Amino acid sequence: MEKVIIYPNEHGGIAVIHPCGQNIDIQHIAKIDVPKNVPYLIIDKAELPDDRVFRNAWEADFTTPDGYGVGRPEEW
Repeated sequence: MEKVIIYPNEHGGIAVIHPCGQNIDIQHIAKIDVPKNVPYLIIDKAELPDDRVFRNAWEADFTTPDGYGVGRPEEW
């Protein structure tokens, strides 16, 4: 299954990262690409709703995240 990274965005919706490249650790991508101190989940792409019309209304439970972003080095 193809994995994606989701996290709450600053507008109250859900941001989705579709990693490309097969030899890159998805946890590493999540830590760097998710903003600092923001929780993220790694889920199967199939779990995303097919209908993207109401994408800003998507919800997810981040109470037990897979991790927290550390941001990009220029943000440290």
